[in-house]
Amino acid sequence: MNNYKEDFADKVTETIELNIEDRTKRMVAVGELIDTYVEAHGVSPDEAQLDRLSDYILREELTNTDRMKTRKEEYPFLSERQFERRRENEVPLEVAEEYAVDGRNYRLPKRRKRSTKELIYVDENARIRNELRAKRYKRDTSPGALMTYNLNESGGEFTESFVSCRGLGKRWLNEMSAVNDIEVVTEKVEQLTAA
Repeated sequence: MNNYKEDFADKVTETIELNIEDRTKRMVAVGELIDTYVEAHGVSPDEAQLDRLSDYILREELTNTDRMKTRKEEYPFLSERQFERRRENEVPLEVAEEYAVDGRNYRLPKRRKRSTKELIYVDENARIRNELRAKRYKRDTSPGALMTYNLNESGGEFTESFVSCRGLGKRWLNEMSAVNDIEVVTEKVEQLTAA
């Protein structure tokens, strides 16, 4: 029972070894071979043998190794490697859903979770910065050196450092007038000058 299938496989091998150059002649030879098999046995040949015959008919397309055949030919046949390379370079359509014509990504932003290593790094740096801030705050808010003035020793005269602070409030008010409301500042200046 299997002898006729093996005989047909041998005939397919013989037909392929003929190596007919013209495609139409190849198609005629393959068609005659299949027709004689179907007339003799009443069933179609094995799928494996039909695959071999179809590969023989499409020999030029299957043996073309040109990388740019998809651009040069209208209906190219890709080898497995070419098909894999094409699949690697393609991007799914879901990616294009968020991108507009201007190239910007309009996807809703999604917050990324930090890894444990990143969290440890942030905590260490925050601790260092907090220590520096605490030192600066302590330095800036600590009282300065205590200065005593004895008017009996100076004969009732104020020292130069004490006198140089005179008018400091007015100077600050004038310098910060750009920050404060101008009308309020002018009222305060008038009140200070009147007093």
